[in-house]
Amino acid sequence: MNNRTKYLVAFAVVLAAAAGAWFFLLQDDGAPPPKPPVAAKPPAAPEAPKPPPVAAPSPAPQPQAAATPAPAPTDPAALDAAIKASQARQKDLEKTVADLQKQIQEKDKAIAAMEKKAAKK
Repeated sequence: MNNRTKYLVAFAVVLAAAAGAWFFLLQDDGAPPPKPPVAAKPPAAPEAPKPPPVAAPSPAPQPQAAATPAPAPTDPAALDAAIKASQARQKDLEKTVADLQKQIQEKDKAIAAMEKKAAKK
């Protein structure tokens, strides 16, 4: 047998092995096996108490009032009342944003201090 024939036979064997592997291993035409039925979950164990937060939390935000219909454009008293209500809501939101920004700054300072302390080690 000459070298060319040996290489041709080796190539045919490798090709047949690759085709067999593709057919038997990579073909997933069958349906996946059915999942076992899920049993009812047992009652959850009571949770461990959580540690208290580091910073005092801000007061809980008040639920937003239901959207009121816009007053009639011909009623100036109703328009004034709606404007005052929206301005009051704006002030409350701005105060909330300012409080949140202060909390973020405090957390950033605490994180920076912890990173500095960790870097010293």
